[in-house]
Parts: sequence; C-alpha cells; structure tokens
Amino acid sequence: MLIMCVMGRREAKEKLLKGAASGMVALVFLILGFQLAVFVIKVLERPPREGESVGYAEGEQQEAPAGTETVPPAFPLSSGASRPSSGKRRVPAGRPASGRKVESFRFDPNTVTVDDMVRLGLSPRQAESIANYRGKGGRFRSKDDFRKMYVVSDTLFSRLEPYIEIPKIELNTADSAALVSLRGIGPWYARKIMDYRSELGGFVSKEQLMEIDGIDRERFDGFSDAVTVDPSLVHRLDLWHSPDSLLAKHPYLGSRLARSVVRYRELFDSTRWTLPDLASEGAISEEAAKKIKKYIEIQ
Repeated sequence: MLIMCVMGRREAKEKLLKGAASGMVALVFLILGFQLAVFVIKVLERPPREGESVGYAEGEQQEAPAGTETVPPAFPLSSGASRPSSGKRRVPAGRPASGRKVESFRFDPNTVTVDDMVRLGLSPRQAESIANYRGKGGRFRSKDDFRKMYVVSDTLFSRLEPYIEIPKIELNTADSAALVSLRGIGPWYARKIMDYRSELGGFVSKEQLMEIDGIDRERFDGFSDAVTVDPSLVHRLDLWHSPDSLLAKHPYLGSRLARSVVRYRELFDSTRWTLPDLASEGAISEEAAKKIKKYIEIQ
C-alpha cells in the first residue's frame, strides 16, 4: 500500500512538471508572436526614406529634368483608402504619368483644342472628355464651371486658373447664339435683349438689361460677370432736329415727351437747347434727362 501511494505521488509530480513546461513554451511563443507583430506594424507605418518608392505605379516617381514642370497626381489617394495587394497604387484611367513636361499658357476652355489641353497637363482621355462635353452643348461660362469638371483635379485647376480666359460677351454686337449661352438667358430673353437694344440704339451699361421685364437682379447677377458693353457702339439721337415721330420711338422718351421736346424747340431759340433747360422748363423730368443724356448726339 505504501509503495502504491509513493508511485501515485511521483506520477502526479511528473504530470505537473510536464504541464508547467508546456505552459512556459506557449508563453514564449506568445511573447515572440507579439513582438513580431509590433515589428511588422512599425515597418508598414514607417514613412518612406528619401528616394524610396511610395507604391505608385511604374513610371510615376521618375525624376523630371531640372527646371521642368511635372504633372502632379490628378487623383490623390485619400488617407483612409485601401491599396491593392501588390503594394502599388492603382492609376485612374487616362491620368498622365508623372514626369511628363507640361506647359502653362492662356486658353479659353470653350475653344481650346484637345492637343493643347494635353500640353496643359491633361491626359488624352481627360481632354477628350472635355471636348465631348462641349460637343453636346456644354459651355464654360466662368472659371468655376471648368473647376467643376470631374476630370479636373484641384491641383490641376490651381495651376491653370491664372491662365483661363473666357471672353466676355459684348452686348451691343452679340447675336442670339451668344446671348443664349448666358446663364438664365434662353431664346425668349435673347430676343427681348436684341429688341430692346435696337429701340435704345445700343446699351451704355449692362445694368440696362434689368429694364427688360423678367430680368431681375437675381437673374442679372447670374450672368453679369460674363458680359460687357462698349458705349462707343451706341447710335446717338439728334434730340434738337429729329421729328417727334422718331423721338417717340426711344424708350426713354415716348410720344408724350417727344411732343414736349418739339414744342420746347418751337418756343426757345437754340441757345437754350440743353437738357438742364428742358428740365427747368418742365419739358421733361430730371430723371428722363439723366437717362437720355448719354444718347444725345453732340452738336
């Protein structure tokens, strides 16, 4: 009995030692695994050293010759985006490779050619996308319209913005096609503008467009930056010799004031044929005198 008891204790002690050894081995492997994981994370998060590739597609990090301007990545990868398993970033279709020499020159996005857009730094596919937009009737009324194109990155726009020149529409020479290109102006308003221009003899300021029924301040502000006026193109009015039938056609006079002017000319000699005299005698209102002043032919 005593011998069996001693043997049982010995077996229990051996089992305990074996269990402790297995536990120590497992603990060692656990510590080693943890340290390996920390090392891998530090390696992955380490910033690239100078001259080291950062995982772009082949050719993107080629150093350009000194003094040349290179195309920056048009579609930068966001901080939370995942990368392909190969470790190289996917290049969006049509994006020009970095290192290609580009130019900066003045251009109108409504007329610039595809070849010139490529010279400016767009890829052929991006340039074709803009050309297709224009071909379907799209028009750039402002620099901001060009910025909103999905193929134009913020980096590209920042570089090209100083070179964008969109010619303004001159209201005294613009045809219907030019006028309908303005924001908020369709064929109906284009015809109204041309009719009013004809009645006035031309515009002396672009604000006169708000005298047309339907063109309020909100609509005017939508396109005012895209238009200009050349007052030298205005047809002047011979207020002191024209018959009342001709004077009556001018929007700032009308038939009543036209008759009043003609009557005034009959009563006073030419030494008093001035707008201040007309207003002081009550022939026309001071407001009408201010409006018609820029349309009177110098005698």
